[in-house]
Amino acid sequence: MSEERRTNQLTKETSPYLLQHATNPVDWYPWCQEALNLAKQEDKPIFLSIGYSSCHWCHVMARESFENPEIARLMNDLFINIKVDREERPDIDAIYMKAVIEMIGHGGWPMSVFLTPDQRPYFGGTYFPPAPKYNRPGFPEILHQAHRLYLDRRGETLEKAVKILQNLEKKGIYERPAGISGYELIDNAVEFLQEKFDPQFGGFGAGMKFPQAMNHSLLLRHWFRTESSDSIHMVDKSLTKMAEGGMYDQLGGGFHRYSTDRKWQVPHFEKMLYDNALLAKLFLDAAQATKQDIYSKIPREVFSYIAREMTSPEGGFYSSQDAETEGSEGAYYVWEMKEVLNLLGPRHAQVLARAYGITSAGNMNRKNVLQIKDSMETISGQENIAIFEVQHILVKGKQILLEAREKRMKPGRDEKILTGWNGLMITALSAGYSVLREKDYLERAERCADFLWREMWNRSGLLRVYMDGKSKFAGCLEDYAYFLEGMIDLYEASFESVWVERAITVADRMIEEFWDEEGSGFFMTGKSHEKLVLRIKNPADEAIPSANAVAVRSLIHLGHLTGKEEYFTRAEKTVEAFQPAMEKSPEAFSGLLSAVDLLRSSPTEIVFSGPKDYPSFEKMIAAVQQDYRPNRILIWNENDRTGDLLPLAEGKSPLKGEPTVYVCHKQTCHPPVQTVEALVKLLGRPPEIRLNIFDEEKKVAEIKTRENTQFLDAMSEIFKHSGLKK
Repeated sequence: MSEERRTNQLTKETSPYLLQHATNPVDWYPWCQEALNLAKQEDKPIFLSIGYSSCHWCHVMARESFENPEIARLMNDLFINIKVDREERPDIDAIYMKAVIEMIGHGGWPMSVFLTPDQRPYFGGTYFPPAPKYNRPGFPEILHQAHRLYLDRRGETLEKAVKILQNLEKKGIYERPAGISGYELIDNAVEFLQEKFDPQFGGFGAGMKFPQAMNHSLLLRHWFRTESSDSIHMVDKSLTKMAEGGMYDQLGGGFHRYSTDRKWQVPHFEKMLYDNALLAKLFLDAAQATKQDIYSKIPREVFSYIAREMTSPEGGFYSSQDAETEGSEGAYYVWEMKEVLNLLGPRHAQVLARAYGITSAGNMNRKNVLQIKDSMETISGQENIAIFEVQHILVKGKQILLEAREKRMKPGRDEKILTGWNGLMITALSAGYSVLREKDYLERAERCADFLWREMWNRSGLLRVYMDGKSKFAGCLEDYAYFLEGMIDLYEASFESVWVERAITVADRMIEEFWDEEGSGFFMTGKSHEKLVLRIKNPADEAIPSANAVAVRSLIHLGHLTGKEEYFTRAEKTVEAFQPAMEKSPEAFSGLLSAVDLLRSSPTEIVFSGPKDYPSFEKMIAAVQQDYRPNRILIWNENDRTGDLLPLAEGKSPLKGEPTVYVCHKQTCHPPVQTVEALVKLLGRPPEIRLNIFDEEKKVAEIKTRENTQFLDAMSEIFKHSGLKK
């Protein structure tokens, strides 16, 4: 067998990312005791490479360096080489990402970090090319430099490694709080976001843009509390531009990872489950707040994409899709003008090109990433085509392009099922059912939650990864927190008490495993977890919400449902633990500040009682869900035993055997009601939207009505002059 075709220790793994490197000439090991022991036995430093399967630059470095026999020989001679899938082991990734940031000021993937045999980081970076370019040294040069640091300057190197870890530990110890109130911290964070807001294209900053769902969720809460037009405007502008841009897959639905430009035109094409879960939920919140059709349309398309591309036979959800096919990023998604002409013909291609900004020059390497450019109204006027015909052409044209795209080589899919990320999608689908009343969304959420409970929960707690019929790796805090929140949201969507019972079980184990008895808050890894060089907490948001933030939010919610005071106590102490960090940089803690808002707010407690199969029950629950109410608690008093589990239900019985709703709002409990009108009056309307938000579908409907009236008037004139009408 040639050196290029040899295999290494990764052949025994199930991670798609690790298996992508199983035939590298590098002697890769997974993170395991065998590799760690070997480093000590041979007194060799460790080269740790961390990435994930849909990462474009991870693939680039693999092709350029890890598949290169000469570079691989150098790696094998000088280091013990360990490859880690960051999605399988976020605990390892978090430690060494913080170390790389400490060393060079920034991080990213692929992560390339060099460790002493006892796992302490001393040198590292991200992507390195095989030869110097991009103002970066070549990877062989980096390998020699890292080896010399360990071999020739060992004392200095070991001292540096110790200092790096000490600095990281110090950053987890916060100064005494200044006593700034929670609401003031939220206002400070919102003020910072306003300064960074792009008023022309939405989002924050003037360069590449990430969706940052946590920031927008905080802005929605701020609007709800203060009625700030600026906050709702930032949400509306950003979400609309995201939905219209190339970061959103205009043909197949679903969001790509981020935009490489200010205008949301050209994305980094990987699709992540967590982005789509977070954004679907955010758009549903915006639908409740603004009543605009686009915010209902986008989640429907996202859920269709998830059902079509990202759902396993067992009901779980896959992790991601690659950015590239056949070595070319975005090749699956982009179009040349001539392709569109050949598929649709000149007349229809012209209409689609106007609608989606398709040109012969393109907007990415002479090809086109589709994005919404002209409205149907504009196209109708410019092309002198009735708007109903424009709509028909666009619907048919998108269908033809999508069918043609399906024939291309599809991006690779990472079919790992991660407990935490699936928890995020359970929350999104539960909200989808609650807001849109689509029964299918609830069924999919329940099926996923049942699957996770069956395959990922055992006596030792939650597991993190399911792949090829196997569950493995101890769950991290995010797995517990995200799944916990998903089950709570699933209860409020389904009113099935089993989800509260399971949520209590998960919450209690989360506290037992992850709670910091000395400093409060939750560690990323549990007490029974594998011991690493550092045990850290992550209170700030990153690409996904802070697990501490979601844990706090879930405990507060579960505390209201169950009346368990311990949950409130842990939530309060977690907020107190991270108060100094939030005071220093409130904008980095949007997730935790949203939890603070929930903790400091008076909840609206809504208890339904009586049979669910009455039409009035469905009408009243739909009325509750039509508006944005972030601090709402929903309960169904199913029977006489419900109060044992959910104390708020105690004594709240149906009147005359018919659906009845009990509302406690603003420290006042009201008499029960049995009609939608009475319920809406009790709840009151949320803040007024003082924005002229454009409603495309409403405008089109008005134009169609006008065109139809004009057509009927014209026909009337013809009939009158023909003598057929008197």
